[in-house]
Amino acid sequence: MLERGSVWRRWDLHVHTPGTAMEDRFGTWDEYLAAIEASRDVCALGVTDYLLLDNYEKVRAHREGGRLKNIAFILPNIEFRLAPPTDKDTPVNIHLLVSPDDPNHVAEINNALARLHWHYNSRVYSCTPPQLMALGRAVDHTLIDNTAALKKGVEQFKIDFSKFREWYHQENWLQEHSIVAVSGNKDGLSGFLTDGGWAAMREEITRFSDVIFSGRLGETNFWLGRNQPDENVDFMKKLGGPKPCIHGSDAHSIQTLFRPDNDRFCWIKADTNFQGLKQILLEPGERVHIGPPPPMYHDRARVLDKVTLNNGGEWFEATPIPLNSGLVSIIGQKGSGKSALAELIAFAAGSWEPSEASFIQRAGSFLDDLVVKLEWADGSSTSARLGGELPSMGSARFLSQRFVEKLCAGDQLSDDLVREIEGVIFDALDPTETLNASNFQELRNIRTESLRDNGNRLRDEISQLIRDDITLRFSLSKIPEKLERKKKLAEEADGLTKQVPKPSTEEEAKTQAALQAARTKLGEIQNTIGGMKQQRQRLIDIRAKAQGIAREIGRYKDDVVTLLNSALIAEPDQDLFTPKFIGSYEAVLKRRDDELVAAIAKLEGDATKPADGTINALQALIAELTKKESSDKARQDRVKAIQTRLAAISVEITRLDAEIAQQDSIKQELMSARDRRLGVYKAFFRNLGLEQAALELLYQPVHDKLADREHEQDLQFSIRWEADLDDWLGRGGMLLDQRRTLPYGSMEGIAKEARRLLLPAWASGDVDEIQRAHEQFMVGFRDPKLPSTGYLRTGSTLADLLGWLYDVDHVQLNYGLRYRGTDLEKLSPGTKGIVLLILYLGLDERDTRPLIVDQPDENLDNESIFALLTAYFRSAKKRRQIILITHNPNLVVNGDSEQVIIASADIQESGLPRISYSSNALEHTSPDGTGIRERTCRILEGGTDAFVRRERRYAIGAQL
Repeated sequence: MLERGSVWRRWDLHVHTPGTAMEDRFGTWDEYLAAIEASRDVCALGVTDYLLLDNYEKVRAHREGGRLKNIAFILPNIEFRLAPPTDKDTPVNIHLLVSPDDPNHVAEINNALARLHWHYNSRVYSCTPPQLMALGRAVDHTLIDNTAALKKGVEQFKIDFSKFREWYHQENWLQEHSIVAVSGNKDGLSGFLTDGGWAAMREEITRFSDVIFSGRLGETNFWLGRNQPDENVDFMKKLGGPKPCIHGSDAHSIQTLFRPDNDRFCWIKADTNFQGLKQILLEPGERVHIGPPPPMYHDRARVLDKVTLNNGGEWFEATPIPLNSGLVSIIGQKGSGKSALAELIAFAAGSWEPSEASFIQRAGSFLDDLVVKLEWADGSSTSARLGGELPSMGSARFLSQRFVEKLCAGDQLSDDLVREIEGVIFDALDPTETLNASNFQELRNIRTESLRDNGNRLRDEISQLIRDDITLRFSLSKIPEKLERKKKLAEEADGLTKQVPKPSTEEEAKTQAALQAARTKLGEIQNTIGGMKQQRQRLIDIRAKAQGIAREIGRYKDDVVTLLNSALIAEPDQDLFTPKFIGSYEAVLKRRDDELVAAIAKLEGDATKPADGTINALQALIAELTKKESSDKARQDRVKAIQTRLAAISVEITRLDAEIAQQDSIKQELMSARDRRLGVYKAFFRNLGLEQAALELLYQPVHDKLADREHEQDLQFSIRWEADLDDWLGRGGMLLDQRRTLPYGSMEGIAKEARRLLLPAWASGDVDEIQRAHEQFMVGFRDPKLPSTGYLRTGSTLADLLGWLYDVDHVQLNYGLRYRGTDLEKLSPGTKGIVLLILYLGLDERDTRPLIVDQPDENLDNESIFALLTAYFRSAKKRRQIILITHNPNLVVNGDSEQVIIASADIQESGLPRISYSSNALEHTSPDGTGIRERTCRILEGGTDAFVRRERRYAIGAQL
């Protein structure tokens, strides 16, 4: 038994026959049967008549006699006409669709009808042919012909709805074996007066009914709650909805047979039996479709239609195994070959990966001659031989049990799992959101590249500001030394002044004074020229810096021009993006250098005729005055040495005064540098926040897609700020001498305060909070009671300490998945596998290849499977074919499998297995217990909830 299971088939559940009690326009039975046999579409027939079964029995007899071989299933549709009437003064039409599975169903139905009574003229009439004839004659005494009397009785037998409902509820057999359908048209619910006191009656009739007979789209949408305002959905549920809408031709003539108005054909996805029909009650939106063609949800080129395993009959039969386009569940006892079929399909599709535990690997060379042929729904086919080269087309997605276990094992996220998840996310993005990137990582880099570059620049800026801070601190630390130096220089000058030899004459005294003044002036001018030459060196430094910037701008321009071209910004506008000052600086530097050279030359003076006050003039003056000095050579040298030293001291004191005078400005600059460093530190985290926003924007389309669905709301993307505090504290501990008194008393105290202040701030991502926490934490390191940096280890510097305190590398964005509020890495391996499946089933919409899943339930309990997975399988099978290997009833039954393939294996005399498969719809049953439904019950085991649902869905309670 190899059948495709629940597929879309055309049913007409409302067809009258020749001899129908009312409006018989058919002609002969042969014409009627021939017209049905001419149909190539309809495979299930609801033989309809008013109150009676006689014509159903005739159709049944013809079928048993060899007619109507094209009709796979017939059932009786008993139509009743109930009071109160509609606004057109016509009765409400209500139907009982009764199961023919019970061999005694005709007798059971007739017995029940005999207990349905109607009162007329103080007499009670039951719903049986003799009683209906009697009713007809009671109404019209002129009727002699039985047929005419029967029609008149049927026409008049319009029982009150309340009595009909009471009767039905008392008929246990009928309740268990029938479906109540009410017309949704003018002869039913739509024709009801909603005012005048009949609204409540209409609601009661609706609640009583299981199915609505209507082919109108608006009616279907209302009863399924599709595209309806909330108030309509609430009202639909109040009436017992959702309810399926079915339709039939309501044929009373051959011309209208199987021809409903507007081609509103009724398609039902089920096996052609009453259990299949009952599935529309549980899946009203998925199992019924009204329209000219059956619904097509899948890409036929990506639907496996058949698979054939041919190895000369050694292990497998070469009979093609048909496959359903929806959810195909492969079940069987352990070692029966269920995983074998999945692996062989995956192999031929080019999606299998070797694994030691796999069936193909274990079977080894025994399968070298096995040819697997895949036939696709678009008519194409592919074949692969085991033992040959593995096909590479990847025309299916295969999630083997080993593959999922490998990805999800352990307490951490493996790189393979992250890549797999990111691949699914990337494939789920709208093509317009991928920015032409080839994968998720590339897209993420595109979205965040400029921000990460800016983060690196801010890191460098923090380092530079720390270096500037150290330089300023060094300058400030030298002020006391300079004050002491000035004091000593003054003392030295006083001492030297006292040692100057006394002039012997007044003229000599004037000469000494002139020499002292000239030498002091010479030192001042030389110091001025030294400053000017220092400025000339600064010009060289500026030129080198500008040239470096020019090179950077050149690289920037190359990069930005590429970006501007890719953004289609015209060349005239591209100049706006290039800084203008580079290229004009040389003239400015030369002009300033020329000014300095001229000023130096002016101070130096002409070599032959120097101007007064220039170096050359002063040197000439000093030489001239020296000649006039004492003729005592020793006295002259002594005076020269003292005066030269006094001149140098004067120059140095002037310089020291200038440097000491900068103390306050250095302090202000130091405070400013500290503020700038904190500002850049804060800016880094603000930039990190921008990166977070960019990532959130990247995830937004996927987040929105998940949020639109009821079941996927448990799965969310998270972008967290995470700080590796232990690593940060460890690096700090390497700098501090823990034998000494540290800020906050000890390293433990530092760690405690860091956890109290810094860690929550870093994790919050709140930039202002990070700043406040950092400033509070730094108070402990600025404690005036502590020796300044005296707690550092030998070899550690203040720059090292500041670099650690303002470090940002330990704070990073961690982006990933959260399931029900728990980060993915913290989930158990089994639940990680569930999340991966949710992504494949609920998110991976662009991948329409068949999805082959091998035992996803292996590490999960029944409750988890029922709560987590079934909804996703039910949703995903609408857009892609799913082949599922499982031993869990929740997935098979509550996932609403369209086809169940049962694997079984026997051991041959050779010791090798003989594997066979049988398949059909889950609702397929057989009196001898060989139906798919019965065999499934014997194979599968599950939790209480699953069995309750299965009993409700497939009435298998008696099988347990």
